[in-house]
Amino acid sequence: MTVATGAGARSSDAEKFDLAAPLPVMSRQVTQSVIDAYAAASGDRNPIHVDPEFAAAGPFGRTIAHGLMTLAYVSEMLNRWTGGAFDENGEIDIAFVAPVFAGDQVDVTGELEEICDREGRRVARIRLVCKAGDRQILAGHAYQPTNAENK
Repeated sequence: MTVATGAGARSSDAEKFDLAAPLPVMSRQVTQSVIDAYAAASGDRNPIHVDPEFAAAGPFGRTIAHGLMTLAYVSEMLNRWTGGAFDENGEIDIAFVAPVFAGDQVDVTGELEEICDREGRRVARIRLVCKAGDRQILAGHAYQPTNAENK
C-alpha cells in the first residue's frame, strides 16, 4: 500500500526538520474501547474489529485493530519528527504483516536509511519500525522531501 499524504506546497519552517535528529518513539496502548472508537469514527464496523463473539470464530480468535488505525500512529510519529511537514508532502509504502489485538502496546519509530532521489525529489528514506511486543506488525518505508525546494 502506498499512501501519499499531501500534495500542496507549504512555506513554513516546519519543513526544515533536523535530519540528524533521531525519529521519536511513540507508544500507544490499544484497547477494545480504542478499537470501537476508531470503528465509530471511520464507519468501518466490520465484526472482526468490534464483535468479540464473531471474531472468536475467525482466523485470529479475537478482535483485531483496524490496519489504518495503526497506520495513523505511524503518520503521527512522522509528523512529530518533521514538525507537521509529513502530512503535507510525505509518502508511505507499507505492508501490514501481523494483526494488532486489544491489549497490545504498539511502538512506532523509524530509522533514517539514506537521503536519495525519488521521482525527481531529494528525500529522506525512513525504514519504519512498528511492533506490538516482539511482533512486527507493519513493514515498509516512509519518504520525506528534505527541503522546501524538493516537494
